[in-house]
Amino acid sequence: MSEWKERRIAGPYRPGEERETRHSLLSDTLLRLIREESLPERTVLDVGCGNGRLTFALAGEAGRIIGIDRSDQAIAQASRRARADGLDHVTFVCGDAERIDYGGLGPIDLVVAHLCMSDEILRRAGGVLAPGCAVVFSTLHKDQWQESGRSSRFAYGEPDVETALAAAGFVPVYLEVERHLLSFSAATDALAYLEESGLTSKWKAESRWDGFLGYLERGGRELTIRARVTVKARRR
Repeated sequence: MSEWKERRIAGPYRPGEERETRHSLLSDTLLRLIREESLPERTVLDVGCGNGRLTFALAGEAGRIIGIDRSDQAIAQASRRARADGLDHVTFVCGDAERIDYGGLGPIDLVVAHLCMSDEILRRAGGVLAPGCAVVFSTLHKDQWQESGRSSRFAYGEPDVETALAAAGFVPVYLEVERHLLSFSAATDALAYLEESGLTSKWKAESRWDGFLGYLERGGRELTIRARVTVKARRR
């Protein structure tokens, strides 16, 4: 079993207090791990790039960046921004990250991903990276909203990560789980937080609502509002 770093951030709920809990926020650790590589000499593949949040964060440093995403709208938006900013070394391609041939995109030196990861993506990354090249990603941990009694099918636990990395031919360099927990003085505060965060209707549609109500009825007064796995590994 590899050594995992654990980060736990906890605090009380205060009505109206702004919190950086949006899922789209980039991890400082993710950016640091990527920037440890010699980016000006690298061609970077950003898997599941969406509208290019991570791609553009690295655009001023990398020699070349290719962003792929299956959303044609997101790719069109990102491409327009790249053209407007004069980023000739940044390319966006519409395609399913679990189906597209990474080798067909040209030589790749580094694969990165923000909230987009699967065993198949790792397998495809392992197929194009030379020994010593890295994959760096941050994705959902299974503890995200665990109090609702339901885990995302895209989420990873620690053993899942290690198994997937080994199967794809990677050796872990850095492994971290980060959890942000919010505590509530009363069940009504927890429900107010969900409403304030725009999660109420989403959870009712996803069947998380009943599970969380049951948790509150049993006396539960915490919510894991953010849980991430951040990983850096090198191709054997």
